Amino acid sequence: MVSLILAAALTAAIFYIVRMRGMLAQDTAERARSAQREDIRNHVLELLAQGAPRKRVLNAIVGKVEQERPDLLCSILLADGEGKYLYTGAAPSLPDSYNEAVTGSEIAMGVAAFGTAAFTGQREITGDISSHPYWADYREAAAAAGLASCWADVIRFADGKALGVIAVYHREPHLPDAAEIRIVEQAANLTEIALGRSHADQALREHEQMLFDILENVSAHIYMKDREGRYLFANRPLRERLAAPMEEIVGYDDSKFFTADDAAAMRECEMRVLREGEPQEVDEELVNLFSGTTQVFFTVRIPLVREDSSIYALCGISTDISKRKDVEEHMQHMAQYDNLTHLPNRALFEDRLRLALATAQRNSARLALMFIDLDRFKPVNDNYGHAVGDLLLKEVAQRLQDCLRESDTAARVGGDEFVVLLPLVETEADAELVAGKILAALNRPFRIAGHRLDIGGSIGVAVFPDHGEEEHVLVKSADIAMYHAKKSGRNNIKLYHVGLQEQAKQAG
Repeated sequence: MVSLILAAALTAAIFYIVRMRGMLAQDTAERARSAQREDIRNHVLELLAQGAPRKRVLNAIVGKVEQERPDLLCSILLADGEGKYLYTGAAPSLPDSYNEAVTGSEIAMGVAAFGTAAFTGQREITGDISSHPYWADYREAAAAAGLASCWADVIRFADGKALGVIAVYHREPHLPDAAEIRIVEQAANLTEIALGRSHADQALREHEQMLFDILENVSAHIYMKDREGRYLFANRPLRERLAAPMEEIVGYDDSKFFTADDAAAMRECEMRVLREGEPQEVDEELVNLFSGTTQVFFTVRIPLVREDSSIYALCGISTDISKRKDVEEHMQHMAQYDNLTHLPNRALFEDRLRLALATAQRNSARLALMFIDLDRFKPVNDNYGHAVGDLLLKEVAQRLQDCLRESDTAARVGGDEFVVLLPLVETEADAELVAGKILAALNRPFRIAGHRLDIGGSIGVAVFPDHGEEEHVLVKSADIAMYHAKKSGRNNIKLYHVGLQEQAKQAG
């Protein structure tokens, strides 16, 4: 810079010296303003880092704008959750009467500068409030507050959605200059940061509270333990069971609450979870040292894994199955229902079929039996894995049940094989109608684990007594009909008739 002054002095020393002094003064003032703006930014970021309340942060932003330009009056108006109305977020220098007047203003075209800016997403400038048509509903309030001009800049969220506006007022008719606009733009940017942080913190708090409420109100006993078996968390039902508040549970292991044998058995199961990294399910009969009662629990222990696959803790979920009836029902369910789909298994289905046949014979009624084989199921397992295949089978089971009456039975009898019993039908056409509903349900796309899966089904139908009066004959007839449904191009329905049996013999 000195070399420039010396070079310029060869032709116009005095002129350039004066000019340079002016520029230096300007530069010094600009640096001072930049330093002040940086101070504002740092102050706001420091408040955010400290977790200061949103109101305090917004007031700090407004206060710093007014500190830099004392001739301006600044306010922040925030949009409500539905994005329909504005309410005052910070306006410490404006009269309460004016803030009350603008709170609840509609986000719409022609609603002062603030409502219009929030609606259009663009800066809106009103040089003279007294004559501008947008201010018809707010002109009197503005005049009473001594406000003559206003402009509003939009505060945006990361997705572009308008969170609100910064509204800046002047006591005289006035149009903002570039410096004023720059100041407010920077304030809007800081407000966006502050509100983004506030929204994120609020969402996190809401999710944490929701999870906590769920854990506290489920009937199961849920806990977390570290690798040494010490409690990290115990939900309300477990705290009640142990007769201790959280602070008297966290940090202790099971030896404080259970007998030495029970504590050792639970620790052994926990070590398997931590060692093998797989969930463990076990029935536990435990004596509570505080109450002296013995309870039976079905407990699932699950490893908690970091992103690097290391196990840092475990979660336990225990359900009280102490009552003998509950235990018997649990065991009966295990014996009679498919573990994956929770439909009746082959054994229970055969019992229901025999009972239905006896009833139909006694009442001279008809019943229908369907064999269903899923089409294109194997490629699902091959392409997406058995976990996706299992989820698909569960959804198939649900769709089958949705097509049936309460008196009907759907069962899973093999990998992708299902059977349906309609214990009372009037005609063969009634059975075919239900089969059609099932086929339509199977033809609808399945959305499983982010994949669209298109399958179908081959359905064979046999009706008692037309296609067999004895159990094994009726079952064979339905099976033959299903075989021909597959041979006929799949994804269709075949009602058994004698010709199918002859074709089956020839094919055999």
